[in-house]
Amino acid sequence: MGKPSLILAALAADALPGIRFVQVQNLTIEGDGLTTELLTTDEGRRILLKSPKTAVAATDLGTEIRALRVLKNVALPFSVSALLGQTSPKAIRQALAFEYVPGSPIDLSRVRLEDPIINSIGQALARIHSIPSSLVSDAGLPEYQPAQRVRERVAEFDRAMDTGKIHRDLLERWQTALLDVNLFRYQPVVVHGGLRSDVLLAEGTGIVGVTEWRSLCIDDPASDLAFIYGEAQPEIAAAITLAYEGSIRADKNLKQRANLYFELSLATYLLQVMALGDEAGIEEASLMLTQLHQDLTEGLLPSLTPTEFANSAPEVITPISQAASFTAPVTIITESIEVIDLAEVAPITAEDKPEKPEDELF
Repeated sequence: MGKPSLILAALAADALPGIRFVQVQNLTIEGDGLTTELLTTDEGRRILLKSPKTAVAATDLGTEIRALRVLKNVALPFSVSALLGQTSPKAIRQALAFEYVPGSPIDLSRVRLEDPIINSIGQALARIHSIPSSLVSDAGLPEYQPAQRVRERVAEFDRAMDTGKIHRDLLERWQTALLDVNLFRYQPVVVHGGLRSDVLLAEGTGIVGVTEWRSLCIDDPASDLAFIYGEAQPEIAAAITLAYEGSIRADKNLKQRANLYFELSLATYLLQVMALGDEAGIEEASLMLTQLHQDLTEGLLPSLTPTEFANSAPEVITPISQAASFTAPVTIITESIEVIDLAEVAPITAEDKPEKPEDELF
């Protein structure tokens, strides 16, 4: 098919005719489904060229384009990318050119309590969560309600329990949290949906850019804070959350859910690598879960008990040690006081999830 550099030059010329590129840097992330190149023009301008390698990656790019169109209508205190051009249908491969967002990925493990970046992170998250929900709904992006999210996490918990690779103490901790009606009384907001340290770009003392918007949706605000509790020291995570809460009205159980989601993400990773038969990944996931159990044993994990309580009788919880399956008959009550008997609920399928409108990528 020709040398990669020649293919790249052809794609770039097709997507952005008339622009001359003098330098290229490969930024492709393994397993991402995209070929990503950083191009520099003869005028010093930097442009990202993304080419999907799979149908899933192409769909993700289409979703990101819709998200970026939404963000064009919102005043944000940081930069986001913009679509600059795309290859024609006759191109040898599909590719899209995006504006490059400058800045350096933050490293939460090196942040100190006195660093101004803490306040900037909290404010950036609060601003994302303040985007009008109608903009996201009108763009056809996903919307998730608390009841649906609880069902999905219960189903995933059951699969994780069946692996036999997670300590009973952790399973009982998660079961208790997932069955607590009070923990999931929250108002869904616009969330980034894929926040990690490397998508928050800093310069000096503040966040100057946020990237990777393909998971923009309406969901639990705690889902955007979960990575903080996984990557930062507890006191740093608490300080960022405090800065966030100072910029937006937040529910009082935000921290508990964020911690729960981080812990459950380790079980999710275990399920993913087991499905792939990735022995190295399975060993890595098992080690992380073992360390998490050790932290629990040593009293280092925060409480997941909600701060606010509902005016209803507490749930009767069957310990994991006495339960054959978490999806044996239990009841979860949502914020709207809708009662769901999980024994009567069919497994989550693609039909249960919000449908995304068809979107032409090119």
